[in-house]
Amino acid sequence: MNNPEHDALIAANQFHPNVEWRLVPGKGRGVFARRFLPKGTIVEWAPISRFPAKDLHHLDHRECQALHHVFTWGSEPGREKAYAWGLLALYNHSDTPNVEFVDGPVPESGAALALRDILAGEELCYDYGYTWFDRT
Repeated sequence: MNNPEHDALIAANQFHPNVEWRLVPGKGRGVFARRFLPKGTIVEWAPISRFPAKDLHHLDHRECQALHHVFTWGSEPGREKAYAWGLLALYNHSDTPNVEFVDGPVPESGAALALRDILAGEELCYDYGYTWFDRT
């Protein structure tokens, strides 16, 4: 899955100071820290498009690729779900996450917030929650 030519092209064309995405063997894509990020840093923020939960068809996420990038983003009626833009949709799961998703600094945005100090080169992950994984 890794291709040095593709990796170089991707790296050369990313312009975010804190993060970059890479292909991760066995996972697909992932988001990584470009530099040291102290605890509490807004790692990245991007627009989100919010919509009602009723708009989602009741499919298992494994049956619908589009559902891999939809988030539960609150309980406000008619705005419970969101599609995240930027790199927010590419963060992988971890039971021991180093970021959490929060509302962004401007309306209709979301952000990844560092839960602890993060080293340059470290993969950034958040906990997808029980919706995605049967932990039994």
